[in-house]
Amino acid sequence: MLSIAEAIQQRRSIRSFKDSPVSQEMILQMLEAARLAPSASNLQPWRFVVVTDAEEKKRLRQLCLDQAFIEEASVVFVACADLSAYSKKVSRQRYQEFIDTGVELSGRFTDSEFRKIIDSMPEPDPRTITAPATANTYIAIEHLVLMATALGLGSCWVGALTDHGAIKTLLGLPENIWVVALVAVGYPKSVPPPRPRLSLEKILLRPVPQTSAT
Repeated sequence: MLSIAEAIQQRRSIRSFKDSPVSQEMILQMLEAARLAPSASNLQPWRFVVVTDAEEKKRLRQLCLDQAFIEEASVVFVACADLSAYSKKVSRQRYQEFIDTGVELSGRFTDSEFRKIIDSMPEPDPRTITAPATANTYIAIEHLVLMATALGLGSCWVGALTDHGAIKTLLGLPENIWVVALVAVGYPKSVPPPRPRLSLEKILLRPVPQTSAT
């Protein structure tokens, strides 16, 4: 298996797959990598549907701008966010887990009065939480993608979902589930060269400070 650094270097978006099945063991390894991702307040909103059925993959292809590799892939992960993870009840449970596991909080989060203010706030509007729920789910998706690469598989992150509602209906998903993206995974027919990336200097808004560490 590749190291993290090697997986980051070798990851590519693969859009052509061999007709070779991905083992259940590998699927579970990818899901385990996603499960261990970090999230704000440890709310862990990500949920996944694993699709291997040919007819379901064909329909997902149609709902994602007819991209053929979705149907070709051995497995398609439908990455979702559970909006109920942001309810006050669940938030309290996650906060208590912080306390029980000895997480060292800082700043205003150590202020009991500030906590009372948070607890007194109304239930969040679902329209305001799709953005943070999606952002946190993206982290889990990247864990899954890097594990796929480490296992010698190819993957492609698909955000071009033309009808979220139709995907939910196809997979029988409940109202509180928001479909975020698809990840097509399989054995690549070929691996393309690295895509152009901006230089380090172009992504830094100020120089990296000198440190005394060796």
